[in-house]
Amino acid sequence: MYTARCTHKVLQALHLPAAAQYRPPSTALGDWYLNFIHTRNHRLVHFLSDRSLLSVVVPVRTLKTALERHVGLLHELLDDMGVNPAIIQAEIAEMRERAVATTRSRSVLASMRDLALNARACLEHTPRISCLELSRELSQIPCGPIEMALPADVAIGLLRKRHSGTERAPRGA
Repeated sequence: MYTARCTHKVLQALHLPAAAQYRPPSTALGDWYLNFIHTRNHRLVHFLSDRSLLSVVVPVRTLKTALERHVGLLHELLDDMGVNPAIIQAEIAEMRERAVATTRSRSVLASMRDLALNARACLEHTPRISCLELSRELSQIPCGPIEMALPADVAIGLLRKRHSGTERAPRGA
């Protein structure tokens, strides 16, 4: 269980009511914050883990399916980062249930703004970059709220800690 914490613009675009009650996340990566990244040639939804500051960037296409596509792209990103498949499956299974709510943390939103600036610069420099490649690039940017660690490293550590009993043959996480 996790909460998709949407900015006001995203909530309006999704036409979904915000949950009234807070439920703490059961996932290693915590709640996910959502905002848009718009450039001249790209319309994206930026998902950001509130615990690791790991970014997953999803093309808007059909906004109604963005939440489901986020989970699929997260799976791809974690696999690309070398996370053990059993750990990925355990985290994805925890994400089957979700709530939608408004944002709560100004710190996470500030990090999201900083990473969105980096994403825009990357898109300007490499316009044909895939969402997976862009997410990978953002996962390698040191972030102040996590003591200048890399979001990828923090995410892997959180996943290992939370799902250590699920790991069979270690591959990288």
